[in-house]
Parts: sequence; structure tokens; C-alpha cells
Amino acid sequence: MSDRGFDARSNLRPLRLRAMMTQEELAAKAGVGTRTVRDIESGRVRPQPKTLRLLVKALGLGDQDRTLLTDAVGGEAAVPRELPRELASFAGRERHLAAVLDAVDRGATVVAVHGMAGVGKTTLAVQAAHALAPRYPGGQLFVDLHGFTHADGPRPSMESVLARILRSLNVDEPDLPSDVDELAALYRSALAGRRVLLVLDNAAEAEQVEALLPGTADGLTLATSRHDLASVPDAVPVPLEPPPMPEAVAMVNAAVAGRATDAEAAAIAERCGRLPLAMSLATARLRSRPLWRVKDLLERLTDEDRLLDELGTGHRGVAAALRASYRELDAPHRRLLRRFSLVPGDDVDAYAAAALCGVDRDRASAMLESLVNVHLAETRSSGRYRLHDLVRLFASQLAAAEEDPSELDEAFGRLLDVYVHFAYQAASRAVSPYQRIFAEELKAHDLGLPGFADQDDAVSWFRAERENLAAVIVAAVRAERLESAWHLASAFSAFRWYDGDTEHQLAINRTALEMARRLGDELKQAHSLGDRGRHFSVAGRSAEAIDYLSWAAALSRKLGDVAAATWALRNLGILYRQSGRFSEALGVYRSALEMAEAASDVTAMLHIRSNMVVPLLRLGRLDEAERRLEESKGLLGPGDEYNASRIENFRGIFAREKGDPAAALSIHTDCLERCRRNGFREGFTPVLIELGEDLLRLGRAPEAVAYLEQALEHAEDMSYRSLERSARNGLGRVLTASGRPEEAIGYHEQAAALAESQQDAYELACAHHGLADAHRLRGDLAAARTHLRKAAAGYAECGVPEAEAIEGRLRGAP
Repeated sequence: MSDRGFDARSNLRPLRLRAMMTQEELAAKAGVGTRTVRDIESGRVRPQPKTLRLLVKALGLGDQDRTLLTDAVGGEAAVPRELPRELASFAGRERHLAAVLDAVDRGATVVAVHGMAGVGKTTLAVQAAHALAPRYPGGQLFVDLHGFTHADGPRPSMESVLARILRSLNVDEPDLPSDVDELAALYRSALAGRRVLLVLDNAAEAEQVEALLPGTADGLTLATSRHDLASVPDAVPVPLEPPPMPEAVAMVNAAVAGRATDAEAAAIAERCGRLPLAMSLATARLRSRPLWRVKDLLERLTDEDRLLDELGTGHRGVAAALRASYRELDAPHRRLLRRFSLVPGDDVDAYAAAALCGVDRDRASAMLESLVNVHLAETRSSGRYRLHDLVRLFASQLAAAEEDPSELDEAFGRLLDVYVHFAYQAASRAVSPYQRIFAEELKAHDLGLPGFADQDDAVSWFRAERENLAAVIVAAVRAERLESAWHLASAFSAFRWYDGDTEHQLAINRTALEMARRLGDELKQAHSLGDRGRHFSVAGRSAEAIDYLSWAAALSRKLGDVAAATWALRNLGILYRQSGRFSEALGVYRSALEMAEAASDVTAMLHIRSNMVVPLLRLGRLDEAERRLEESKGLLGPGDEYNASRIENFRGIFAREKGDPAAALSIHTDCLERCRRNGFREGFTPVLIELGEDLLRLGRAPEAVAYLEQALEHAEDMSYRSLERSARNGLGRVLTASGRPEEAIGYHEQAAALAESQQDAYELACAHHGLADAHRLRGDLAAARTHLRKAAAGYAECGVPEAEAIEGRLRGAP
């Protein structure tokens, strides 16, 4: 068909005038609408056969006049060309446009574009429709279904939509039935056999689109909606999200025609949340104000309180578009959206959402999915939900306008309680079970919600929630929720070995210490001081770590908290040991042991006695070390796999030191399996290091490399710096024994740099010892002797037996 109209002006009008009838009189006599007569005379529509019969009868035409009129009607009907104007500056959606075109090339007859308000669904659909229009000579129809309308009042009925499309297809209005089923049947008949492109824009739901699908596959239907249209039969979905930054920059640059640099375009896009509608409105303001610099626009977009106003032009604004979506929600979903803005972090799970609304987890999960379906919320991983930045701002303004402040405060308090619950549930799994504060706080803040199956599960939760937890802590401080802030910050500290960002851990700990002081709670202060010491220890800042652990021990002792005091002293002893100050470590351990014995604290006695083994071994006091180990073994409680694994590791060391490395290898192999079975990740690294030493003693250095490489990987993953130094030195030794001195030197030099920066005199001496052996193997005797002297001095400072052995080598060396 062509797009030329029906030319009846010289036929129907003379016949009507000859019959001495006005348009109104003819319409009344024929039983058709006056507009129908007017449209036929003007050539805008082609009358249907039934309409033609009525007109012939009303005019009382003879055969000749009937033929004259009928021949005129036989002309070609107008072809609808209803597509809105395509954008000359279309940019940034080339991938999605290609996806639509490719789907049609593959035979798709229904393509469904869905996404949030303002994301550019209509623009994409119109652009695609123009590109595809030549393939559909039967016409292109564009129907706004007003699924999400800015105006109040009911959306168009299905009857009115069908009638409107049928009129576009030149089906005469008087011929239209009133029954919706009959209308739908006529609609499908009118489209059958015609290659028509139908754009159904702004659909309310999938059912609305499905009801308007043609009965045959001759044409193409492009549908857009804020609802997910995946349930539409045979539909190829094209989900549309805010574009990634490079595409957003392309959109901005296309709109401002060279007035912005790429950096400025990126800044505009970022402040608009990369939402195409927002970017379009922002760039339109820039175009309409030729004297503005980009800087002027950016300044206006900086004020969050006014951002939505800046991105609004009446009913076309971002807020208006979002309000249309909001209006479609029922009261509970509206409340959830508003309160979602209280979330300090980027995303939440269903438990957090349930706390905000005071519903159970299953109900909250269903409600979140409903918000995702209408693209008011997003989900990027299973069970995690977030709001687009502009939606969050919109929800925040709604909350301020529509919610009772006291109810918002209560909802925020419930959210904090949920975070405290899960933080302590995870912390109690992530740390040694003998850090009793976490077990005690877990009981005190248990909401009856699920916990975590094991350490890996707990650590995975922390890594997923890390940024959210940090944001929640800041929000709790701002809200003067000091208790909650302290608990969350303290639980955060339990993951120091799994974080890797020591400075961030120190910043969170500083918050905990400040909250404890503001609360005037010395018990909390003592715990936070001890945590600070442990953080500094992880960071390799030994002097500061010693100070804070000493303060924590003194304050805990003053408060009569023997368990906390002994725990602080135990950590202080570990720090001395990791610094190569073995005699001082033993002195601290003895003080801690006296306190634990006086309090009959069996758990603390067990820990302290077993911790004394390493410095005693380093000092060459093998018998005393073995005695302490036996004492520890006697204190083991039933089912204490953690300490049983530690004792077995030491037992393997004793076997090796007594000249039986094969027995040591067997013991350590079993110990590693026990650690794996029980999920003791912190136990892997020490055992792997000892396995490397066992194999080295057995002359199996190449096999030892694999174990020590694993040890190094675990130590780095857990930010366990002291074990990282040991693993690097161990690798250096086995590589030298394997005849690979160049590689060995690299590992020893790295160990030396770490040991020097973190004030570990013993591992620094070990590194020089290893470098001496490696250089000697290379034939560089001068370098070997230099490193041997440094090793001797370091060992002597630590008071270990190696000092005398090295001095002997130096005396006998050429």
C-alpha cells in the first residue's frame, strides 16, 4: 500500500449536495458520525464496506452514482506513520540498538525494552523503530499506554486503546463494536497479513502488552515498560540500565556539542547518576544558557537538597517521572521505598529491609522483588538490593515529607540492631573462640535471626558487607547511637586478618575508642585499646602496638577484668615474640599466667602456656618448652580442636628438633588435614611453614617449595605479616638448597625489607643468614661474609643459640 489518502472530495460532496443534505443530515440519516462524513470527504479516511452501504442507502443513489462513489473508495488507504521524531544526536545506546536490530534479524516479532524511569526506553524504541520502518510497509503505529503517567486519573481503557489503533488502521468508527473482546478480534483481523510495526510505549504490565499482540507474526511489536516484561510470550527482553560511564560521557558530549571536556562530561554524568533523562535535562539547561560554563552547571548539581529541582522542568522532571512509578505502589511498598533511603550503605539484604518496615524476612524479600520488577530498586547479586542514587534521593525527600520522624528513628534503630546481630554472629566465627567478648555480645544482641555455618561463611558475609558496615558505623555516630556504633566498630575489628586495609581498620577502631570514651565506659575503652594494639601489630608498628596493649592490660587489671587483662598480656607477649624479643615475651607470659592461675581461668592458662613454647624454642630451652606443651595438653577440654591442632603442630616441631624429621612430616600432615577439616584458616600458614622445614631436613627441598608458596599465599591473604616474613625466609632456604640461589636472594631480600620495616629482629637475622648462604652458593664470598656478620649481630640481639653457631662460622671462614 502507498501512503496516499482516499480522494472522495469530488465524489461524496457533490452527491451529498445534489441530495440537498448537510454533513450532519447525511450522518444522521446514515447512522454514522458527522466526523466520519467529514473525514471521508476530506480524504483522511477510507470508509469501510458497511459504512459505504449506509451512505449509498441514505443518499438513495442509482447504479451510476453508486459506481462513482464505490470506485473512489477503491483507491488506496492512508498508511499510518506515527513514530515520534528520532534524535539526530542519539548516542551511548549503540549496543542496545544493535541488540534490538539483531533480535529482529533473527526473527523476533516481539521485543520488550524495560528499565527504570528516565533510563531512555522510549528513545531507544523510537530509534530502533525508525531504523526498522522500511521493513514494515504496512505502517508504523505508536501508542502511549500511559502505564506510568504524570497526571492523576485513570489510564486509558483497553477499549479506548483498541479503538484508537483501529482508527489509525482506517477502520471506521461507527463500525467499531463496544465489547472489548469483539474489538480485540477486529483489531487482530485488521492487522492480519499486514507488515505493521507497532510501538507500545509505557506499558503498565506484561498482561497489557500481551493483550495487544497481533494474532499473526507478520509484523513487529516493540514494547517498553518500567515493569519487567519477561512473561510476554515470545518476547526478546532488552533490559536497560543507566549506561556505563564511557557511554554516559558520549551522551553528554552529543548533547552539548563540544562545550564540555570528557572530564566535565563525566562529572555531569556522575552527578546525574548516569540517568539519561537527568543528563538530558541538565545538558538542555546548559544549551539554553550560552553564557554558562560547565562549571556553573556542575555547581548547581552539587547541592543534593536541590538536585531534583535542578533536574526538573515541570512534568518532565526526574522527580515527576519517579513519582509516576511511586504512585503505582500500594502503601506497604511505598513505605519500604521511603525507608530504603535510611540505609547508609550501598545495598541491603531482606533482613535489613524487614527491619526497616517491621515485617518478616519473606515478606520483605517479596516486596523488594516487586520494587525490582518496576525498576525502583536494583539487584546486582542474589539477595542484595540497592537504589539508584536519584531514586534514593527521591525516596529520602518522600520520607521527610510523609513519615513521622519518630517512626523513622525507630526504623533506623531496628536496622542498626540487625547489623549488630549479624556483625557479632560473624565475628564470633571469624576469631579465636577464646576472645570471649564476641561470644558474650553475640548472646546479648541475638535477635533470633540466623547465624553463619562456619568461618568461611562469616568471612564471606563480612567481605560482602564491609563497605555497608563502615557506612552504618558513620551513620550511627551521626545519629548519636553511640552504643550501636561501638558494637559495630568492635565487631568490624574482628576481621583484621581478612581485610588487608590496615589503615581503614585503624580508622574504624578510632571510632570505637571515641565512642567508648563518650559513653564513659572503661570496659569498652579497655577492649578498644587492646584492639588498637592488635591493629598496630598487624600494621607492623610495634612500638605503638606495645603501648596500646600495655594500656589495655593495665586498665583491664584496674577494672578487675582478669580475662581481658590476660588476653591483652597474651597479645603483648605475641608481639614481643614477633619482634624477636623472646625473653621479654616470656616475662609478659609469666605475668599473664600468674593472673590466669589466680583467677582459675583454665582457658587463659592453656593459651598462655602454649604461647610460651615458641620463645622457649627460639631460646634453645627445648626441655622447658616441651614441659609447657605437656601442661597445655593437660588443660585441653573435650572437643577443643583449635588448641589440639596448635599442640600437634608444636609436637611435630619437637620431633624434628630431636632428629626425626620423618615423624615431624607425618604429624604436620595430619595437623594440616585437621585444620582443613575444622576450618581453622589461621592454622594453615604455620603448619605449611613447618611442613616446608620438615621436607628441607629430609633433603626434599623441591617438594618443600610448594608448601611454602601456599604458606606465603595464605599469609598475604590474611595480612599475617609475621608469618609472611617466615614464609619468605623459608622459601629462600629451600630454593638455595634446590640450587636456585638467584631466586632465593629475592625472597630473602623481601623478608629482610619486611622485617626491618616491622621491627622483627629475629626474621631480619634469618634473612641475612639465608642471603649469606645464597651468595656463598653463587661464589660471592665477600657478600656472604657481610650478611653473615649481620646475621650474627641480629641473633645475638635476640639471645638465640644461632648467634654462637654463626660466630663459629665467621671465625672459621676464609
